[in-house]
Amino acid sequence: MPIVTHLHGGHNTQESDGYPEAWYLPRAADIPDGYARVGSFYEQFKTIFENQFNAAWEPGTAVFQYANQERAATSWFHDHALGVTRLNVYAGLAGFYLLRGGPADLPSGVLPGPAPKLGDPPGRHYYEIPIVIQDRSFSTDGSLFYPASRASFDHFTGPYIPGSDISPIWNPEFFGNTMVTNGRTWPALSVEPRRYRLRFLNGCNARFLILKIVTDPMAARPAAPVLPFWQIGSEGGFLPAPVQRDQLLTAPAERADVIVDFTSIPVGTDLYLINEGPDEPFKGGRAGTDFRPAAPGTTGQVMKFTVARPLATPDRTVPPARLALPPFEPLGPASHTRQLSLQEQNSAVLRGVGPRMVMLGTVDRHGNRTPMGWSDPITENPAIGATEIWEIHNSTSDAHPIHIHEVQFQVVDRQSTGHSARPPEPWESGFKDTVIAYPHAITRVKATFDRAGQYVWHCHMLEHEDNEMMRPYRVGPP
Repeated sequence: MPIVTHLHGGHNTQESDGYPEAWYLPRAADIPDGYARVGSFYEQFKTIFENQFNAAWEPGTAVFQYANQERAATSWFHDHALGVTRLNVYAGLAGFYLLRGGPADLPSGVLPGPAPKLGDPPGRHYYEIPIVIQDRSFSTDGSLFYPASRASFDHFTGPYIPGSDISPIWNPEFFGNTMVTNGRTWPALSVEPRRYRLRFLNGCNARFLILKIVTDPMAARPAAPVLPFWQIGSEGGFLPAPVQRDQLLTAPAERADVIVDFTSIPVGTDLYLINEGPDEPFKGGRAGTDFRPAAPGTTGQVMKFTVARPLATPDRTVPPARLALPPFEPLGPASHTRQLSLQEQNSAVLRGVGPRMVMLGTVDRHGNRTPMGWSDPITENPAIGATEIWEIHNSTSDAHPIHIHEVQFQVVDRQSTGHSARPPEPWESGFKDTVIAYPHAITRVKATFDRAGQYVWHCHMLEHEDNEMMRPYRVGPP
């Protein structure tokens, strides 16, 4: 299998970013003659890296250099090989990358800790816990199941290519029937009556999550939450101030750094982290009103918390309502605005069959959209050091999580068709690398492009990314 690693949230040189065409195969003995061993950008980036760092890329490998100069934040890494990201991530090629220290972090003891780390002795108690939530399906023998045919998605059984323009293997989205947390199905966590720092990552291929903490996992939805989340950070580190939330809406690839206070919960109580996001593409709105929530007995349950007796050590962390987070410096004014588009393409030969693929593109001053694929010429070419606003026009009926490599951006506003612009949500007030672009609306983000090179931007629904909803962009001279 080809692989290339992308550090999601990293601010690195182009050859270390995980460009989708810089993939490579392992140095295996059973690769058939005539197979390409590397992607079309591998050798170019190999030369750049070896000249810069005097470190060799041995056959079947790549070496990346992470400067770790970003703000302290919850990052993660995953495979980004062209056309197979959905399969490699689904198979497990993803993990957390927590960056600490620097002026945008807090001193030890202010927030709950410690977090798990390599070499910890058995029985150590943790109060900072990274939690990646994914949806999976399993075959009866316990192996991972991923649909091999589009028929699993919309029951379309052909004709496929070459009898039409519809691929037999691409599923427009994938929704599993089981929730998996840190690699385990519906796990339980013993917690003490004190504050915990939970660092959530939506690692699903396509599923949007709406998380709540409740007492009854099978209660009618929408359920009443019993504990709030105090969100203190997003993808780009700490927010300007804590935000209290009854529920967490997270798109694929989004992170939410939160404090949950179990102090008032009696010992022996069972609480449940549930999901009320839909078992289908998310279009916005409220659970129970605008869409049916996830099935309460399966995809509606994430994990259980059981409150246990406290240890001897008291909780001396700062209550979230009184937290003073590190100073936040917003980006300066933008010098250029780009108009970009999201759109679906149905079959050109079979009436009513689609989507055939999903695409990004541009919008001209008259509002005309030009959809483009991965191999079309680059249209986004910011100057080095430029601060730009990207207007993302979503003409589809679904929400899309849009991720821009290399930069942390600020959400400027959103504007639905026929309405005035509205400001970002309070939990979007910090830096982000992934934003929800709602259907039939414009989402505006602002970023500074300060490092030359070739990168990508794309939808982070992995089935979309793998079928044309990804575009290269270049910073600096072509």
